[in-house]
This record gives sequence, structure tokens and C-alpha cells, in this order.
Amino acid sequence: MSATLNDIARKAGVSHSTVARVLRGDVKGAQKRSAEKSAEILRLSEELGYQPDWRARALSRRKTQTIGLLYSNPNWIFEDPMNEIAVSFTESLQKHNYDLRLIPANSEDHWKELVFGGAVDGLAMLLHIPEGTEEAISKSGLPTILLGDKLDDDVPHVVPDDVGGAYAATRHLIGLGHKHIVFYIDESIRPHVSVREREQGFRQAIEEAGDSVRGEVWNISTDEAIGRLLDSKRPTAMLGYCHVEALQITHAAWTHGISIPTDLSLIAFNDMMITRCMTPPLSVVGFDMKEMGHRGAEMLVQRIEHPRSVDLENIVLRQKLVIRGTTAPPGTRN
Repeated sequence: MSATLNDIARKAGVSHSTVARVLRGDVKGAQKRSAEKSAEILRLSEELGYQPDWRARALSRRKTQTIGLLYSNPNWIFEDPMNEIAVSFTESLQKHNYDLRLIPANSEDHWKELVFGGAVDGLAMLLHIPEGTEEAISKSGLPTILLGDKLDDDVPHVVPDDVGGAYAATRHLIGLGHKHIVFYIDESIRPHVSVREREQGFRQAIEEAGDSVRGEVWNISTDEAIGRLLDSKRPTAMLGYCHVEALQITHAAWTHGISIPTDLSLIAFNDMMITRCMTPPLSVVGFDMKEMGHRGAEMLVQRIEHPRSVDLENIVLRQKLVIRGTTAPPGTRN
């Protein structure tokens, strides 16, 4: 049987509350006697093999110091660029002594027991709100943060300026002289606020350009996109929804003898190592992913610890246009 706080208190000759205070790091004053007694309590706790009862501590504090990250597919947490956001979010939470618990929102409803049963102090969702969780978010009453997605005005979020980013990228292509530009979204992309907003920014730039520029939206498979690129009326420039589409198009272009950027200018979202190391390096629209994770964590902690004094806040992160080697004026085809 493991040692208890009473066992340590009895051996140290102090009260139960004193032991509890020392073990949680709440040591007041710097008197020599107090410091020596605190050191003795810590020594005895290690010697006796004391293990804290985290459930009892959570009940006494009415807090678990745990944040639940709801997800429907683990790939959407660990793949780029979500992993960088998740790491920053986790590191920022740890500075406030909060841990992150991954909670799969699946059909078995086990996740509802955790959400409604007091296992977490707050909720987070990363670039995607799992289907069926909206009602639980509302009913649980837990402080919630959305990273890269939006729900309604009552749920705070941190998102990139996707409308502005797509608009800037499209304006860049128009400024280079391109007259036929495509916004390409692979049909496998899950429904998401960024899909709508990036298309919105693209269309806005095309409309402002007037009849001199033709804009298309391709929401099709990779194979269909490659087939259209081989057509004689193919576009001279493309904006990819993200780096994945850019990788697909770059490989298809290389396979079929289409030169980037001479025959086809290409730009996409997400500024990452893989886009910087492509051949040629990819022109991108990107935001500070670490900032998204950090600011989301800070917002959530404040809402947990100061629920009555924190106003609802939504943050829109600026997108930056980074021009590299995949965009240029239209070339002359044979």
C-alpha cells in the first residue's frame, strides 16, 4: 500500500495541510527552519514512495489541469501543418501546467463521457470541427477554442486570413500577366472554412480584374486535374488550396514535360520546409503556425481561469505572400 499524506505528516511532525502545501510547491517564506522542514517533507515523500492521487486533487480543486483535443482523424493532427500548431499549443499549455488529452470523437460516444464527466477543463479543435460535436460543445459549457476553424460567435477562434491570402496570391498572378488562372482543390479535401474563404479571395481578385482574366475553380481529383493540364487550353497559372495540391501538380508537370514556371506558374498555401525545398522552391501564402498554437492556448487558459473577466475574442492572423521560384510571367509555348 502506498504512503499517504498522513504518513508523511506523522513522520515529519507537521500537519496534513502543511505536507499538502509543500508537495504542491506552495512554500511561503524563506526562513531557514521552514526551508529545512520543506526539504525534510520532500525527502520523506520520496523515501516512502508517495504517489499523488490526481483524481482526489482534481476533485478538491474542481479542475483536472487537462485540455481535451477533439478529433475525428489522427492524421489531421499529426500531418503538416497541423503538427506544428499542435506542438506550439501543447507547449504553451504546459507553461500554465495544463496537459493535452487527445479525445477521438467517434460513434462509440466514449468521448461524451469525458467531455460531460469532468475529465477535462476545456476543449480545443484543430483545423476541423468533428461531425456531431457542435451540440456537445454548447451543452458542456466548457471553455473552447477553435484553431483554424469557425463555428459561431459564441465560440472563440484563431484563424488565418484565408480570404486575404488567396486574394493576394491571385493578384500576384494577375500582375505577372496571366489571363487564365485556376484555383485547384482536390476533391478529397474535407469541408472546411478555409476552403470557402480561399475560394472567396480567389473569386474576388478575378472579378476585380474584369473580362481580361478568366478564372476557374477545379474541385476535382488529381487524375482529372492532370488530364486538364495536358489539354491545349490549359491555364497558365494555378493557385493550389494547399501544399499537397502543389506537390501533385509539380510531379504531374515534371512527368509530362510541363515546365514550371515557364509553362505553368504555381502558388499554394502553407509555408513549410517541404515547400522551401521543392524544385523549384514553391511560391506560397503562409501564416505563423506557432503563433496560432500559442495564442489559442493563452486564450483558452484565460477563459478557464478567469471566466467572468475575459471578453470573447477572435483572432485573425495575417497571411504573408512569399515569392520563390514557381511564379513568373507567362512563357511562350511551342
